[in-house]
Amino acid sequence: MTRNRVMRVRAQPGASNEETDVTAIHTDLAAEPGGGGSRESRRWWAVLALLLASFMDLLDGTIVNVAIPSLQRDLGTSNSDAQWVASGYALAFALVLITGSRLGDIFGRKNLFLIGVAGFVVTSALCGAAQGPGMLIAARVLQGAVAALMVPQVLSTLMATFPPKQGAMVAGMFGGVSGLAVVSGPLLGALLIKADLLGLEWRTIFLVNVPVGIATLVVAALFVQNTKSEHAQRVDVLGSALVTVAMLLLMYPLLKGRDLGWPVWTYVSMAMSVPMLALFAYVQIRKGRDHRSPLVEMSLFRKGPFNGGLIIGFLFFAALIGFFFVFMLYLQIGRGFTVLHAGLTALPWSLGMAIGSAVSGAVLAPRLGRKLLSIGALVMAVAFTSLSLTLHYQGTSATSWQMLPSLLVAGLGMGAVVSTLFSIVLAAVEPREIGSASGLLNAITQVGASAGVAILGVVLFSLLGSQSTDMADRAAPRLRAELSAAHVPGPVQDQVIAKFRSCYHDRMAAKDQSVAPAGCGGAEPGGGDSAPPQRVSKEVTEALEHAGATTNGKNFTLALERSLWARPGPWCWSSACPSSSRPAHAAGADHSSARSSIRNTRSSTDRRGRASGHDDRR
Repeated sequence: MTRNRVMRVRAQPGASNEETDVTAIHTDLAAEPGGGGSRESRRWWAVLALLLASFMDLLDGTIVNVAIPSLQRDLGTSNSDAQWVASGYALAFALVLITGSRLGDIFGRKNLFLIGVAGFVVTSALCGAAQGPGMLIAARVLQGAVAALMVPQVLSTLMATFPPKQGAMVAGMFGGVSGLAVVSGPLLGALLIKADLLGLEWRTIFLVNVPVGIATLVVAALFVQNTKSEHAQRVDVLGSALVTVAMLLLMYPLLKGRDLGWPVWTYVSMAMSVPMLALFAYVQIRKGRDHRSPLVEMSLFRKGPFNGGLIIGFLFFAALIGFFFVFMLYLQIGRGFTVLHAGLTALPWSLGMAIGSAVSGAVLAPRLGRKLLSIGALVMAVAFTSLSLTLHYQGTSATSWQMLPSLLVAGLGMGAVVSTLFSIVLAAVEPREIGSASGLLNAITQVGASAGVAILGVVLFSLLGSQSTDMADRAAPRLRAELSAAHVPGPVQDQVIAKFRSCYHDRMAAKDQSVAPAGCGGAEPGGGDSAPPQRVSKEVTEALEHAGATTNGKNFTLALERSLWARPGPWCWSSACPSSSRPAHAAGADHSSARSSIRNTRSSTDRRGRASGHDDRR
């Protein structure tokens, strides 16, 4: 039997003569042999369920991109619909996230978590059973919305359940699992599609969530505590509406801007999100002053470590997700790797991430504290510089093995940063602020990820387009030599080379570089009487294919190399952010003091026959 107790404790001397509300969750397990061990084992079973749910959500955000070609063939999905399959989830998730976090504070985090997991299982099954693009898109949007009810409860519950010392370690585990899920998506997706279980092809990437989700649901129902905030008494409808509109104005252009060609209204929409967020902040401040249960605890923004953590989180995930996006494009479109080959190439990153998170959380973080953020960021900067040099000197001949050391080191650095970031940021957060902090931290990383993909996507594709003419010109002499060796007449050679130049430029300027532009699908440079004989036409085709593959590889390699030189900047800059905040140990001391005060008060009240506080059975 579990009993949760919510109490009031006196503020520390010198702070105020008024009572300060602090929400503390204590778990009293039924007396039985080895009760302490039983309590600890229950906690770790709860951690397993919470981290599994977080892994499912983040995996679903990246794994679907791998399945786009397969589901397009099966459902006859257009490019626009396929893009909505990916972006619909992210958009719905971002819109509901902050509100979902507060709903957990009000109605109980376990309750919202179970609703979210159950909804995730149902919508995953609907995605896997989709008979057309419309059904799939609708199911993905619903899946993103229920994920936004599930995900913010993970961090809130972890921090409310564990004492500060263990809480830091568990928050680090959460960060490590988050990063691992992001970089593992393409490989797991490729393996599932290649396995083609029961002939389901792309459907397996959604259906695999069903058994995992059911197991998570059962474990969570048995072992996760139902915690909630005493301060959040009702839903802030106005605040929810304002933040939803603000996130819509910001996220929709970030997710769809490139597909739409970045029209003027996308910039206007993003600009309009700023005053909308300012209005939201004003309303929240007023509600907080009047003690009217705001959607977000604005006191969080008076904490240096939390503000610094939001900045680091935004920069880090913008650079990380943005790089991973362009790197997978480089491997698959630029180098012609299969999805499985590309996923295996990124595997060292995933392994490094797992090792870095484990070592940092268990060994390095207790000794180095926030210095580990700087160390991890600098390690990543060195790794990306090394990868850029590898591409520079190896060019299109760079193999997966040659990229392995840089990617492995990048994963180690990433593990150190992510596992440390969440624990340090949340060290200064008071128990009553946990729900808001979780929602804000998840929201800022989501915005950062979308911004990173949008910005680095623009950089990559701009470089590809601007370099295309020069790259085609460089390929022309070799193409002419191959055509001459095939005894193609001189006038036909001129036609072929001219067509190659124009078509390659058009292809690199298109929204989808993997598809040949209209009029560029055939190899024959002309028609009618001037067309070359079939034997020559075949050799022209082979020469064009070889020239196109070589030029494409060089163009993508140079574009990625140039964009990589911008990568160390965010890592180095973000590594300096922690120094601008007050020391982590101070924040942690405040948090520990509050928790210690609660525990001391609990002991004294128990001795007085529970004279203070009240029991709240859930």
